[in-house]
Amino acid sequence: MSTNPVDYSGKDKAELANLRANAERILADPKRSKLHAQARAMLEALPPPPAPTRGGSTAAATATTAAVEQLAALAVELSAVFDLSPPEGTSQPHKFTGADGKPKVGGRQRSKAVAADRYLSHRRGDAIAAIGWLRTLEDDAETGGAWYVDQQNADALPAKLEESFEAAKAAFVKRLEAIGTPRKG
Repeated sequence: MSTNPVDYSGKDKAELANLRANAERILADPKRSKLHAQARAMLEALPPPPAPTRGGSTAAATATTAAVEQLAALAVELSAVFDLSPPEGTSQPHKFTGADGKPKVGGRQRSKAVAADRYLSHRRGDAIAAIGWLRTLEDDAETGGAWYVDQQNADALPAKLEESFEAAKAAFVKRLEAIGTPRKG
């Protein structure tokens, strides 16, 4: 890497992404510590990467992203209140969140039947408590989407949508208590 200042204005998005990835790779490699200062300087000189969008609408990504963040925060909040581990002797545990600790991705979203379907769920015996965010393909990208609680049929759209996150959260906590989810402490 050269220490001369470089003009990045003529670079396209892919070239800038490659430069950023190369600099990050150098910084992550302790064997290249002699190049760390140059890589850091390059990262600082590069323009910030564009915000990722899906479907060409930043607002749609923001609405779904905000809902996913709310669900992730709810998962942390409820994990402190309820024992959400699978009951003893469960042969196939039903996890509250995805393997990465984030809200699960619904089958309707994976099959592209809806634009977004992210949810949390907890099973006790045959009963399931669930809360989720759903945006259909027909919903307006900027304002569409709604909360649902206790969707039992993963292939059908929810029959009832909640007015707000707070209403969905209250119904979900009530359902957790109704199916016998033990509280901590």
